[in-house]
Amino acid sequence: MDAQITLTTGLDDFLIRSANDLGIEINFKTESIRDANENYLSIVTVASANTQLAMYPAVEVLNYRGRLAIKPTDLNEDFLESLLVQVNLSAKNSSRDGVSTYIFSLSGELIEVFNSITIESLWSLEFARTSIFENALRAAHQLPLGRPDLKSMNWLIMNFDAPRNLDMKQPFKHLFAHEPGYRIVKAASHSGYVALQDSEDLFKRVAHAVDYLEGAISE
Repeated sequence: MDAQITLTTGLDDFLIRSANDLGIEINFKTESIRDANENYLSIVTVASANTQLAMYPAVEVLNYRGRLAIKPTDLNEDFLESLLVQVNLSAKNSSRDGVSTYIFSLSGELIEVFNSITIESLWSLEFARTSIFENALRAAHQLPLGRPDLKSMNWLIMNFDAPRNLDMKQPFKHLFAHEPGYRIVKAASHSGYVALQDSEDLFKRVAHAVDYLEGAISE
């Protein structure tokens, strides 16, 4: 494979898992974690050399105690459609293959475009038909791209990074007793993400799990 995939430091394990699922080789490099804006929109595209383009729905990104909470946005549909049209034109006019992450303000101003898989892409591992990680691999190998649409419209995901001195076994029993629907996925022993769908008070429940895993609360 000649194409190289770029992604944010700390996400490489998720890319490796996707490569293993597909049974293909992997070639990637990581870049440093960037500072996140307070609240914004993220739209990701994946382009392949055989002219396929997968464009993911806009998701809303919130900052919680230095963590990113990502969820479907409920902003005006006409407004969102205008952003998707803008991204689609930009992607089609670009000669670059691979992943592009478009960051917009909630008012629709384009803030920045990253030519890499960023932390905002975590949501797709749980709630997209085909994850951004898998489609990046498919594009690099010139394989047909998978569907980028949502599997659910009621979900929230948040990353966590717990202090290394904390026990990470006992918290799982407490959290699953509190909410059996949690998805707690690790990238390393003390970091990963918490996801939940089809539940009331999604933000409150996911934030509770992250706070508990990171030792910010004890019950």
